[in-house]
Amino acid sequence: MKRVLLLLVLLIPQSLSGQTLEVALKKRLWPDGHGKVQIGEKAITYEASKKDESRTWEYPNIQYLDRISPKEFVILTYEDRRLVLGRDRQFHFVITEGELDDGLFHTIAARLGKPVTDRVVPAQVAAEYSVPAKHLHTFGGCEGVLKFAGDTIYYVTEHREDAREWKLGRDIQSVWSADPYQLEIHAYDNNRREFSRTRVYNFQLKEALNPDFYRNLKLKLYNLEARDRQRSE
Repeated sequence: MKRVLLLLVLLIPQSLSGQTLEVALKKRLWPDGHGKVQIGEKAITYEASKKDESRTWEYPNIQYLDRISPKEFVILTYEDRRLVLGRDRQFHFVITEGELDDGLFHTIAARLGKPVTDRVVPAQVAAEYSVPAKHLHTFGGCEGVLKFAGDTIYYVTEHREDAREWKLGRDIQSVWSADPYQLEIHAYDNNRREFSRTRVYNFQLKEALNPDFYRNLKLKLYNLEARDRQRSE
């Protein structure tokens, strides 16, 4: 019963007015900046200790959100960085007081209405299906478990930065399996100016992928895409 109540709390959008986080802005080559992040119903504001560094982003002007941990997150904007050939500017925040908890994160994600990255995976997942796997990196990889629950795919691993929670209808473009011991997840990720290109997460499976489950997963993803197309028409 407690799990059901917790799920209902997470699904109900929270009021964002008055949500303030004390933060440090991570910078390269310069000392970290300090300030506050205020999360409102229509915008997120960064009040920096230096006024000329303060920013306000209405949700349509935020390109991407990456929750690294409850104490760390990145906002990718559409602002050009002239010194880096116009590359889009991102703001990397470390929270010194407060927390970007599940409820607040999912409410912000709903306001954005765009793909996000969530590296904070629940300790307990009531999975319909799970398979032990190794996520292949450019060099080596990390081991964990792929868990499938409703419209969500989790990769649970002790390698914290590699953990993921993906929503089928929001964060995942497609899934693909060339053989029973391999699975690719094509997810929208923090690829600056490259949302037409997805990042491919390649998993080496330690057990054969159930063909019926894989078929149903593909069908579920297709149905979600069809639903979204109908809504946009």
